[in-house]
Amino acid sequence: MKRTDFYMKVITAVLFLAVACYIGVYVFKAALNSYTTTPAIVFTVEEVFPAYGYIVRTETLLDDTGAAVLPIVGDGEKVASGQAVAVEYTSGRALETASEIRTLRLRIAQLEAPGASAESICFENVTALSVAVHSGDLRTLDELSICIESSIFSEDAASGPQLPDLKKRLEALESSTAGMMNVYYAPVSGVFSQIVDGFEHVRPAALSEIMPPDLMDLFKSPAAVKSAGKLVTEFQWYYAAIMDAADAAKLSPGRQIAVQFSGAYHARIDMRVESIGRRESSECVVLFSCDRSVHDVAPLRYIRADVVHNIVTGIRVPKEAIHLDDDGVRFVYLQTGVRAERADVDILAEYGDSYLVAGSSEAWSPLREGATIIVKANGLFDGKVVA
Repeated sequence: MKRTDFYMKVITAVLFLAVACYIGVYVFKAALNSYTTTPAIVFTVEEVFPAYGYIVRTETLLDDTGAAVLPIVGDGEKVASGQAVAVEYTSGRALETASEIRTLRLRIAQLEAPGASAESICFENVTALSVAVHSGDLRTLDELSICIESSIFSEDAASGPQLPDLKKRLEALESSTAGMMNVYYAPVSGVFSQIVDGFEHVRPAALSEIMPPDLMDLFKSPAAVKSAGKLVTEFQWYYAAIMDAADAAKLSPGRQIAVQFSGAYHARIDMRVESIGRRESSECVVLFSCDRSVHDVAPLRYIRADVVHNIVTGIRVPKEAIHLDDDGVRFVYLQTGVRAERADVDILAEYGDSYLVAGSSEAWSPLREGATIIVKANGLFDGKVVA
């Protein structure tokens, strides 16, 4: 019995060693013949500098007597000199009546549109609001919000609105609009906004060469103002951005650069570098200017952004696929048909474990989008059969 057990153990050990040797040889051969490729894809890398600061415009406040005021033009809407922009009411009740009149007019206009139905109106309003939010268009948000509230959340939304009843209600309210005191007219042409934050007195001229602590102090305490709204009277607006001084040193006055705003206003705008302020600790203030999209930024003040310093587009190549010859020339091997082909590369930027190299869209160029890059192989040389 003992003899049988001994032979079984020997046979088991021999079988185990045979399997281990087979696996070891297989792994060794696989390592010797390792062959890895990756497709050449075009990739874009942006060098961005974080910034935070304040938007400054040339603004004129509209007078306010303290009564209830209802704007009659949209936020961000351009108005002419002498145009009516708001109406003042003697009481909150009169203001509520005026607000209901505005809601009813919008509701009736939607229902009278050709092919309008309760379902289509709700869908169109929600879709339009989504588009406005994603595009950063703040001008129609107020009107769209009113339309959605009246078409979805109002009392008649569930049972379906009755156009004759709405018109009757509108006529009754319009006949009882006593209490209107004053109409506000724009003293100059500009872009209207009903948002007033107490910093309208800050002028762009005060931002030149300002230091970060002084900029923060400038916007620390808002002035106590009462106003029916404001007018942005110049299309040129400014962004006073606090940045790392080392990042700011890479910019230069007069340069056009993209600024990617985030938060309440999500958009990328090309702006001009006006000035780079003196360094305070490790930060400084960079003043940017723009003469477009003032209607979008009219209600905004504090905002964060990324300053896009450099944009590099090239073909993404893993670092381990880069070779260096005796002359110091960098190159990669491409699989062209069944052979390896050498292609010299010019490195544009480094991105993680890859490089961006200059490529070509020409059909005759070996290194172009869609080419097959040999990342790893044994004994590679130009012209070697690899497949």
